[in-house]
Amino acid sequence: MLTRGTLIYIAQRLALIVFTLIAVSFLVFITVHSLPGSAFESERVHGKALQLVLHQYGLDRPILVQYWSFLTSAIHGNLGVSFQIRGLPITPLVMRELSVSAELGGTALLITIGIGTTFGVLAAMRQNSWVDYTLTSIAVVGYSVPSFVLAGLGVLIFSYWLPNVTNGVISYPAIWTGTYGTLVELSLPAVILGFYTSGQVTRITRAAMLEVLQQDYIRTARAKGLKSRVVTVRHALRNALIPVISILGPLVISIITGSVIIENIFGIPGLGKEFVESILGADYNVTVAVFTVYALLIGIANLVVDLLYTVVDPRIRY
Repeated sequence: MLTRGTLIYIAQRLALIVFTLIAVSFLVFITVHSLPGSAFESERVHGKALQLVLHQYGLDRPILVQYWSFLTSAIHGNLGVSFQIRGLPITPLVMRELSVSAELGGTALLITIGIGTTFGVLAAMRQNSWVDYTLTSIAVVGYSVPSFVLAGLGVLIFSYWLPNVTNGVISYPAIWTGTYGTLVELSLPAVILGFYTSGQVTRITRAAMLEVLQQDYIRTARAKGLKSRVVTVRHALRNALIPVISILGPLVISIITGSVIIENIFGIPGLGKEFVESILGADYNVTVAVFTVYALLIGIANLVVDLLYTVVDPRIRY
């Protein structure tokens, strides 16, 4: 139930998110327009012809005037047009690519939480056993090896070695098909992206579970004759999830930033791939739009994580 204090807190956070979006978009707008070159150099447009093109897109106006025009249009949902693909509206492009990135990021987050909490609970329940050592070792590898290294190994193993060894019986498609790909095509990048962040969840879940399992109310629950599964899931895990939720914000940020690399390696048509291509092509409007959307996603993710505290622990109020 949303209390008055919670609604005020949400309103304050939303105001902070709006301020952050304006600050981020302004800094990125100024930065990309200060870079040498332009999106029209590839077309070898020079002299008067270049001036006409710049005037057509309003790029000959003062930088603050250009930003104000962008901001007023963005408020109404219009992020401008692409310079690379003349006249292409950016808003539908960004929304389509956002849905693709959300598919990848959402799947990776589920893998992160699923693998991380499962490994953490099992390691805590089998403390100092081979199960504990094996799972914690996997976790260390998970958060120690960068995602782009895991992605390269994944492509090498599943797209090159296995098809050669099995004569194509077991293979992974190296090319992403369509807009959203297939379940098989999604599996490898999502697992790699989620495995990198799941190591941190495993480590924190294990530490939190070990602390909770030593509490008096856990001993009391066991003394009453409750099954071990009930004690673990209903009593211990819920309180152990509080530290895990506290790092969900940084984990979501890691997944968002990591998806930029993963999408380019696997050729996934999401925000990350478009972000890199827009920078290389000096497509200013697309760069600013994608960066602003990333800032919005991070702000909303942190707000949702903060609100989850009240769901897991009713003692927390805003």
